[in-house]
Amino acid sequence: MKRTVALAIALLALGVAPAMAQKVYIDWDKSADFDKYETFAWAKTPEVSLQDSSPLMHSRIKNAIEYQLTTGGMIEADGKPDVYVTYHGENETRMNVNTSNWGYGHGAGWGWDPYWGGGYGSSTTTVSEYDVGTLVIDIFDAETMQMIWRGSATKAIPSKPEKQAKLIDDAVAKLARQWEKKYKRGKM
Repeated sequence: MKRTVALAIALLALGVAPAMAQKVYIDWDKSADFDKYETFAWAKTPEVSLQDSSPLMHSRIKNAIEYQLTTGGMIEADGKPDVYVTYHGENETRMNVNTSNWGYGHGAGWGWDPYWGGGYGSSTTTVSEYDVGTLVIDIFDAETMQMIWRGSATKAIPSKPEKQAKLIDDAVAKLARQWEKKYKRGKM
């Protein structure tokens, strides 16, 4: 019974790092007048987008951002916008090391006992790698070209494309809620 419980705890510990909660961070220009921003357009930043290296992922991210901005009240501009939007993503491979101890031993100070022995058990160490992705969305004032808002979301990347798409939608939605706190404060 104890071995089953210990195995369950070890398996749970292996899954903790990749299942970490999505972390969202924002920063904004405290002097920016968010009330004046009504339209947006995409900034030309091919060096940071995924358009060439991963066109499907680029499309998912861009569509999610456009959806959140337009449902939040902004209008995509054909001409000169109030703000420019861009994004970039990063991927980092992380390692999870887990050591599990099984069995029993003597407490400190007991040492080796020829009758009882030194204890029974073993240790097993497992190493697993997982990818963590960070999505960064930047919004610039179109007139001054100064950044007025930056949001980033970080989480372990699932291997299945449909789960990746959901992860993008969730990340952009969380970031959009933070943008709307600034954007809609004077519009209600």
